[in-house]
Amino acid sequence: MNPLSFLPQPRRTRRQFLRTIGAGVAAAPLILRGARTEGFAIGLVADAQYADIDVKGTRHYRRSVEKLGAAVEHFNGQDLAGCVHLGDLIDREWKSFEEIGVPLARSRHRWHQLLGNHDFDVLDEQKAGVPGRLGMAWRYGAFELGGVRFLVLDTNDVSTYAHAAGTPERAAAEAELRRLQAAKVRQAKTWNGAVGRAQLAWFERECAAARAGRQRVIVLAHHPVYPDNDHNVWNAPEILAAIDRHPNVVAWINGHNHAGAFGERRGVPYVTMRGMVETGDSTAFATATILPDRLVIAGHGREPSRELKLRSPG
Repeated sequence: MNPLSFLPQPRRTRRQFLRTIGAGVAAAPLILRGARTEGFAIGLVADAQYADIDVKGTRHYRRSVEKLGAAVEHFNGQDLAGCVHLGDLIDREWKSFEEIGVPLARSRHRWHQLLGNHDFDVLDEQKAGVPGRLGMAWRYGAFELGGVRFLVLDTNDVSTYAHAAGTPERAAAEAELRRLQAAKVRQAKTWNGAVGRAQLAWFERECAAARAGRQRVIVLAHHPVYPDNDHNVWNAPEILAAIDRHPNVVAWINGHNHAGAFGERRGVPYVTMRGMVETGDSTAFATATILPDRLVIAGHGREPSRELKLRSPG
């Protein structure tokens, strides 16, 4: 699997950018020499969830273009290694990718997009093309910054929405959802998914390789795994068990639950970023600085600031 990376990007025309949001993520990894001591920062946004539709409840879909533009402007003034959107860039419809791509085209930083459940709310024949539309060479992958290995998971791997009707993947996901619902698993919802067996095995191999290289691991995903919540990954217990086997996993950061959440389990902080799409008069995004011993999150709008201790690799 080719690694994902944050690389400086030249200025591009709007048309070039919109052909593929964040293209080129399969290039060689960027490792910041010396950053182990000084630290480095990345921009974080979750659930812009843009669509050209009217307000529904607390979700102001059209405002996300303006909100994301303001976040981009803020990040442009920061010395960042890159920026991450934690899934659900759109709420629905293929055309939304182009419209929300306009503010991203003004960024001077590389953006990496994660896959969210709403990103697949397109026509069945378009679902397989979603990762490519977001510029993703792979649905999950790894990159390194400053001696830290970031693992990007696809928590929509096994789901009823990410695969077209009539495919084996869709049938298998529907069967798994029925099994979980019969077992009264709290997060057995149609808007959640699971990390498949092949991906979970890859995750463990990456964690082991990072530990052999004395690297810490930070996990980025769309769905949460902790604390217990209706929005969690279907197989959260399996993922948590895998993390328990790798003491060099030091943090998990996700979106999906727009209310946000936080929990610490066995020395690992689990941060759920608040959804940008929520409310008409406020935003939510953050800058995260990764230091040798802590993770400092500078929140903006509804996103709280946190200073979290990072455990040493075992």
